[in-house]
Amino acid sequence: DVDMEMDEIAEDYRKTHDDKSLGGKGCNLFLNMLRNTAVRRALLLGVMLQLFQQFSGINTVIYYSATILVMSGASANKAIWLSAAVSTANVAFTFIGIVSVERLGRKILLLGSMIVMMIGLTLLGISFIVIDRSSQGILTTGVGECIAVSDSCYSCVGSALCGVCSSLAGELMCISNNATDLIKSTCEGGRITDVCKTEYSWMAVVGLVVYIMGFAPGMGPLPWTINSEIFPNWSRDTAMSITTTTNWVCNSIISQTFLQLTKVATTSGAFFIYCGITLIGMIYFFICLPETRGVSLEHTEELFSSSFTFVGFKTGLKKREIVDNEVE
Repeated sequence: DVDMEMDEIAEDYRKTHDDKSLGGKGCNLFLNMLRNTAVRRALLLGVMLQLFQQFSGINTVIYYSATILVMSGASANKAIWLSAAVSTANVAFTFIGIVSVERLGRKILLLGSMIVMMIGLTLLGISFIVIDRSSQGILTTGVGECIAVSDSCYSCVGSALCGVCSSLAGELMCISNNATDLIKSTCEGGRITDVCKTEYSWMAVVGLVVYIMGFAPGMGPLPWTINSEIFPNWSRDTAMSITTTTNWVCNSIISQTFLQLTKVATTSGAFFIYCGITLIGMIYFFICLPETRGVSLEHTEELFSSSFTFVGFKTGLKKREIVDNEVE
């Protein structure tokens, strides 16, 4: 019945308007959100979802996938095609999340996603350790700042100041990227490169794909899905604005610090750091994230109203039963 549906829409609009009026505007609204225990807890959870999504390192993989593959020893040409394959995997595995989010529930899908992400990050970290240890030794070193990083090809190209080249005598040299033309003339073709030949580049590719396989169906879409479900009408638009801002601020931080982090902690160390952050996030969500599958928007506030306890996996199911009973 069209008239009945229109009446329901009008009633929902009126109720939402009344709720927002009670919440206030501007600073008053924000203060009321902080005073309200349920909304405050939901807001913290929403912010943590967006924070851990970004600090798990996703945009280092999306933005720097070609750079990561070049670091692993792939040629620039091959790295571009492989990064396209990684992006394709991201799209393909997102559909798994669309199909399974209602079947498995938000919490199980999110935690499973983070476990697979940690496996991928661990593989990436291990791959760069193996690549470092197996990279060709430097037989002839350059001068100045490149002497200290010439113990392996990988450590040489890991320095922003240095690169490698094959000498006319067939030796591998670590020399400054700003070397004089005279020194460059001792390199084959006069070229300095940041690519080390290794037979273990495939390990980095596998790590990237596994990481994306984990992220795409769970940690990618679910922070947005859950945030759209956990806030009452009067605070939803403001809370969503805060969580979205958190996402983009963390995105900016993680994307601008990745290359510096690889210099300070090594490339493998950077991925192990992201893995550790993901583990912390998984523990937090295991304890604090309620299952919202099947819970009506009217009842989601109740999930955060009780005193803090371990949430578990059955909270959403209990609320769902309440909703089903009301329908009956």
